[in-house]
Amino acid sequence: MFAITSCIILISCLSSCKQDHLTLTTTATVNMYDYMQQNSQFSLFKQIVDKAGFASFLNTYGAYTLFLPNNDGVNKYLKAQGKASVDAIDVATAKGLVAIALVNDTLNSALFSDGKMRSPTTAGQYLITGATSLNGTTFITINKQANLLQANIIVGNGYIHVIDNVLIPAALTMAQTIEQNTKYTIFTAILKDTHFYDTLNVAVANNPVISRKYMTLIAESDSVFNAAGFASYAAVKARYSTKGDPTNHADSLWLFMGYHIWPELSYLSDISVILSHATLAPLEITTSQLVGQNVLINNDTFNGILEPGQQLYRPNSDISATNGVVHNALGNYTIKIRFPASVYFDVAAQPEIIRTPGLYRGSSKLANFGLGSLSLVAMTGQGSAGNGVAYNTDPFPIVATSTDYYFNNDWLNANVRFRTGSNGLHTIEFTTPVIVRGTYKLWIDYKRNASGLPTLSYYDNVALPNTWNNADPLNGSETDAQALARGYKSYSDSPVTTTLANAYNGHVGRLLGVVTVTTTDHHKVRFETTACSGCNPGVVWDVIEFRPYYPSNPALDADQVHPRLGRAGNLVP
Repeated sequence: MFAITSCIILISCLSSCKQDHLTLTTTATVNMYDYMQQNSQFSLFKQIVDKAGFASFLNTYGAYTLFLPNNDGVNKYLKAQGKASVDAIDVATAKGLVAIALVNDTLNSALFSDGKMRSPTTAGQYLITGATSLNGTTFITINKQANLLQANIIVGNGYIHVIDNVLIPAALTMAQTIEQNTKYTIFTAILKDTHFYDTLNVAVANNPVISRKYMTLIAESDSVFNAAGFASYAAVKARYSTKGDPTNHADSLWLFMGYHIWPELSYLSDISVILSHATLAPLEITTSQLVGQNVLINNDTFNGILEPGQQLYRPNSDISATNGVVHNALGNYTIKIRFPASVYFDVAAQPEIIRTPGLYRGSSKLANFGLGSLSLVAMTGQGSAGNGVAYNTDPFPIVATSTDYYFNNDWLNANVRFRTGSNGLHTIEFTTPVIVRGTYKLWIDYKRNASGLPTLSYYDNVALPNTWNNADPLNGSETDAQALARGYKSYSDSPVTTTLANAYNGHVGRLLGVVTVTTTDHHKVRFETTACSGCNPGVVWDVIEFRPYYPSNPALDADQVHPRLGRAGNLVP
C-alpha cells in the first residue's frame, strides 16, 4: 500500500507542480521531454504532454520509465476515439494518458515478465506485460493495449520504451467493469442483489477501509453458469439463497459472492505464487497454484484425493479497474463444506524437490538444498554447516531387511547447531498443506538420534506447550496407551521395538500440543533450537501430523496412533 500511496501523492504533484518547485537535471544527456522534442516521430504525444501540463515535470531529474507511443500509435488512438487531433482531447484525459504511461521506477525490459510490473504507474494502476504474435512476429505486449517496438532508450531521468499505441487508464470500478460486459449478466445480478456491487463501486479516494481500497474479483461468465445448470439469475438465486435474503450475511448467495472477492490486489503473476487468499466470506480462503502454464484456484488435495480446481482464463483476466483487478474463472466454484480430517504432511514433499529430475522418491538419493532454495521452508543458520537441509531416500524397491521405516521412504536431514552464533541450522519453518478449520493434536514424527536437545515448537507463531528432543526413544515395554499418556507414539509401521538399545531404529512421534485452526488454509509450523555449549546433533524430519481432536466429544476423536504410516506411502490400519 506504501507504493500505491506514493503514487497517489505523485499524481497530486503531477496535477499541481510548477517549474520553480522542481530541480532540473544538470546532466548533458537529454531527459524525456527533450527526447520527444528532438525526435519528430513522437511529436503527437509531446502535444499530449503539453496539454497535460507535464512538460517541465518530464524534463526534471528523476528515475522514471515512460512508455512512449509513436505518432502512428497516437493517430490510431485518435481514430478510435473519434478525435480529429490532439486539440480535441480535454486536459483531464491528457493527464490520464501521461499518468498511465509513466512509472516512478526505472524498468529495464529485462524486468518485463508475464505479469504485472513491479511498480505501479503514476495513475496508481499497474501495467502488465505479455506476448503476442502478429504476422509471424512475436511482440511484448504492454497492458494488452500496445506492442513494444523499441526498448531501453536511456535518457537522463530514466528509460523510454517505444510502443505502437496509446495506453489508456482504467476508468471504471470493478463493479462497473463487470456490469458493462454483456458476458456477465448473471454475475452482475448477483453483485447487485447481494449489495456487493456497492462494495466494488467505491472510488479509492472515497474508501475509508484501507484493506478494501484495492481488491480482486474472480468473475464467472453466463456461459459458466449455464454449463453448471443455471439458465438465469433466478435459477442461481433459487439454488443458493438459503435465507431468502441475499443481503443476509448468513445467506449462501451472499457467501457465494463474498467468496469471489479478495481484499487484496492480485494479478495473475501474484496469484501463481501466493498459496492462499482471504475472501470477504468470513473465515474462508481460496487457494491457488501454477500448474504448467495455468493458474488454478482451489486445486487441492484432501485425504489423498485431488480435487481439481478452476482455471483462470488469461485472455479475460488481469483486467485493471480503478479500484482493483478482475479475473475470469472457466468454471463455477463455491465454498465447500469441509470437516476436520487427519493430515499426514510429508515434509520432504517440497515443490523444488518434486521438480528435480530423477530425485523425488528415487532409489538411494541424496541432494542438498540451501537456505532460501525451498519456497515453502524458511530456514536460518550460519556458516557452511548451516546451508540448509539434505533430501534423502532409501533404496527402492524397499529392502525387506532395512530397519528404516520413513513415510514414503524419504526424509529431510539437517546438521543442527544449538549454540547461539555457531555454524549450523538454528530455525526451520514449514508451510503446511491446506488444513480444514477445527481442533487438532499436532505431532512431529522423527527418526531418533543418539544425541539431541529440547527443541521449541510453534504453530502460526504461537508457542506449543511441549518441546521435543530427537534423542527421545520409546519404551519397548509400554503399551500404545501408556506412550500416548506421555505424549509419544510409534508412528511408522516398523516392527522393530524402539528402545534405547537400538537407538537408530526408532521412529518416534511426539505430541507438540493441541491447536485450533481457525481458517481453512495453509499454516506454519516452526522449530527453534535451544542453547547449549558445543552441541551438534543431526535432526531428521519425516512427517508433521494434524489429527482431529474433539475435547467436548471424545467419541469423535481421531485415533492418534492408527493408521500408522507406511514406507510405501500407505496408511497401515
